[in-house]
Amino acid sequence: MPHNNRFRHQSYPTTPQITPTRHVLSMDPGRVQFGRLHTHHSVRQVVVVPGTFAGNDPFNIAGTLRTVPRQLPLIGPKIHAAADRIERKIQRIFDNVADDTGNYTEEFTLRFEELVSSDPDVILLDPPWTGQNHHFARADLAVRLLSHIVSLDLILPEQVLLWGHSHAGNGFALLTNLLANHRKSVDQFFEACGHPSEEHWQRAYQTLKSSQSPHPLAEHVTVATFGTPVRYGWDTSGVNQLYHILFDRRADDPMQITTQPVFPPVPTDIIDANYGDWVQAFAIAGTDVVPPTPAQIERNRRISELLLRGLEPPTLTIDTSLIPIKHLQHLCARWKTGTRCHADGHNLLVDYQSDNPEHAGASSETSVFGHGIATTLQWLPAHLALLLNRMDLNAR
Repeated sequence: MPHNNRFRHQSYPTTPQITPTRHVLSMDPGRVQFGRLHTHHSVRQVVVVPGTFAGNDPFNIAGTLRTVPRQLPLIGPKIHAAADRIERKIQRIFDNVADDTGNYTEEFTLRFEELVSSDPDVILLDPPWTGQNHHFARADLAVRLLSHIVSLDLILPEQVLLWGHSHAGNGFALLTNLLANHRKSVDQFFEACGHPSEEHWQRAYQTLKSSQSPHPLAEHVTVATFGTPVRYGWDTSGVNQLYHILFDRRADDPMQITTQPVFPPVPTDIIDANYGDWVQAFAIAGTDVVPPTPAQIERNRRISELLLRGLEPPTLTIDTSLIPIKHLQHLCARWKTGTRCHADGHNLLVDYQSDNPEHAGASSETSVFGHGIATTLQWLPAHLALLLNRMDLNAR
């Protein structure tokens, strides 16, 4: 999205402002001077933010699929079978894995600090955001981040690097719209959210209200997202640098910027992550989980009216037009586009090659349908090296 995005949503498919680049990563990045994150790029602090990941259907994918009538000709039974397999697969993950698959851990931050020799400082966002899969939760994350960045008292050229997985990146997108600080739209944002009384909300509001547009802090923010679904628009006046690392297995085709269409779903493609990060392509507009209480539902409804602006109805094809519910028609039509890239920033489409076929990396590539690899410790050096190389190119 351009300057003055004003919280508008991205479209599907999204045409990136900058042509995506393709990369094949090895676990061993070779000899890399990770310290240049601070010495060359002035990063003072890295804030690591986990994404939305809890339960056996964190993105409401199985639940959404089940709303397609089972009796629908040709696709109904297939879709319900896929939903059953998705829930069983995720439940096994949570029953057996409690480490870094789909989640950032303290061990991750310690390893990060070890790579950069404790300069910059690397922290997990504290207090953390709820990780819930709806608009207000991501709005709250954006406000938490703004409040935290204010507390750092940054001076140029110091940077804070926001390193986030999955929907944490969409919290970052909202942050860029806040830092762009278009007064009318920022007021609409806080009004839609009900002007919460928590300290971080009050601090963020006063910070923006008393500042110019864009807010000077925008010059201090560098963003790196991993597996973030295409949702909210980015405001390029509210961020200094923006990078998206996206798992896509078509590294042999530099012209391909969309993934395999994900509707109707093919269970083996999903479970084996045959085209890369299936959740990143799937968890788009229309897959949120409704908050649990009436008050939260109403608040989320208000903020959704603001954040879904600019999202035009998709073109229906014969299979999606058969679906009787309008919301599902639009959702499935957008799934069919296979949108992978974000409209703004640098999209880095990545395939992974394990150095040792017997290494755990072989299974981490398919964990959580390709969505879990971004947070694993074993791929952190390669991800950091990739980001540094891209930042070096932009600094020239």
